[in-house]
Amino acid sequence: MLSPPLQFVPLTRPPGRKALLDWHKDAGWSAPINQGLPQHPAAEVLWVSVKNGKERIGIARLELAAPEFCYVADLIISSKYRRHGVGTWFLQAIEQFCVGRGIKRLVLQPQAGTEMFYKARYFVTDPHVPAFLKKDLNPFLRKRFTALSA
Repeated sequence: MLSPPLQFVPLTRPPGRKALLDWHKDAGWSAPINQGLPQHPAAEVLWVSVKNGKERIGIARLELAAPEFCYVADLIISSKYRRHGVGTWFLQAIEQFCVGRGIKRLVLQPQAGTEMFYKARYFVTDPHVPAFLKKDLNPFLRKRFTALSA
């Protein structure tokens, strides 16, 4: 099913509205797309994806407010590829990407049912905003874009 190596790919433009609706539907999200929500005034918005060969199998929207934090939104792995380690690989790639830009912390608001996934990857509840999780990034994080085997 997976044809290693997976690739971390920053997108040159955001996915279209229909594509986002399809990703949200595949994820089982009924909430409206959160584009248009206020973002940090100094943030750079960047969409990234994970590819398996030529197939895009995951996406995420990053709001980079360097050097303080990166807000991770809309992190979705295609249902066909869930429970194969792709989400963990993608999150590690996002962490390494952020460390490379000097960012100190990831922040996100988990969707229903995903909190344990993030907590297993060392995210903790933000004491100031309990609905959010955060993870301080290690600036000495070694690059380890390891390929997943099928």
